Amino acid sequence: MKSTFRILFYAKRELLDEAKMVPIYVRVTINGSKVRFSLKIRVSEKIWDAKSGRAVGHSQEALQVNRYLDSVVTRINTIYYRLCEQSEAVTAQMVRDEFLGVKAPTATLLSVFAEFNDRQENLIGVDITQSTFNKFDLTYRRLEEFLRTKRNRTDIPITLVDRNFVLDFEAYLKVDFRLQANSAEKLMRIFKRITTMCFKSGLMAREPFLMVETLP
Repeated sequence: MKSTFRILFYAKRELLDEAKMVPIYVRVTINGSKVRFSLKIRVSEKIWDAKSGRAVGHSQEALQVNRYLDSVVTRINTIYYRLCEQSEAVTAQMVRDEFLGVKAPTATLLSVFAEFNDRQENLIGVDITQSTFNKFDLTYRRLEEFLRTKRNRTDIPITLVDRNFVLDFEAYLKVDFRLQANSAEKLMRIFKRITTMCFKSGLMAREPFLMVETLP
């Protein structure tokens, strides 16, 4: 699937100050997910063109503002393509955080799954049964074993969980543990619940199960 990546500049005219200046914001869109943040600069309202997302005219102010916006585009593009080389799942939030210098901890598969299981354990006898929780715990342990034995890792960034990871884990359950299709599918559906949760919360740019035919 081709990635959609867009950068848009806009002014918040509702924040017009006494000097008739408005703040400029940037919106970054990647595959439909969007983030917005202030560039910490202002421009005269009268020279800002909303359609082009640029200052108009040849005044010193217009030239300076547009040069700065060009430099922002260059920086965001550089960040985006560098992240693409590091991970196949790049989110708008990742680009924004890199641009702003925010060093947020990277979400990992097992850490997210462990937090999910902690919440579910508190719901035993309320919303779920002990048997259901045991399946959650088993899926976590099988993923932990898969990472250790097949990937030589103790955990993995959630952004690196892709279609191949899903297929390899499914094969691991069927080959190494000799699970029947129905038994393996139960664990895979729990795994899918975790990735879907991460996708909806913006931790993943794509749902890795999307292209796996065995689990529609």
